[in-house]
Amino acid sequence: MPNVPRSAKPIFRVDLFPPRSLSRRAARNIVLFIAALTTTIGFIFWSVGAWPVIGFLGLDVVLLSLAFYFSFRSARQEERIELAAGNLRVTRISVRGEREEFDFQPYWLRVVLERGEDEQAALFLRTHGKSLEIARFLGPDEKQNLANRLETVLRQTRCNPADIPI
Repeated sequence: MPNVPRSAKPIFRVDLFPPRSLSRRAARNIVLFIAALTTTIGFIFWSVGAWPVIGFLGLDVVLLSLAFYFSFRSARQEERIELAAGNLRVTRISVRGEREEFDFQPYWLRVVLERGEDEQAALFLRTHGKSLEIARFLGPDEKQNLANRLETVLRQTRCNPADIPI
């Protein structure tokens, strides 16, 4: 793939993050509310002699906390798409901070959105028999929007000879 310096000014750039509708503070408040509620219910069960129920109620709070932890942990991943003169670079940053970079020559690049039967969609960058799925964590409508934006900017780049390497 082309070797373009990192300092090349991007023509187009988009940073993608997994969508989250709940903030960390709201998640913490939900866990605290559920913990208070289950503690109250646990005291009621304990007072009537059914104390083993308390452990199961506590297990619910622990599992809910773990679910929020893993949800927010997965939100740390990122995908960056940058188009510079003669190069489209996709940079993926995993949950653990591991970085992968994929470079494409934009002149031959195709943006392909494949739709499944169940309203799911997969967005691919394809060139010369190679394929890379991008924006895995986005919904079908967001993928369609991204595909349209990428196709538009790639078409403009192909039509502008100043951006095409010789």
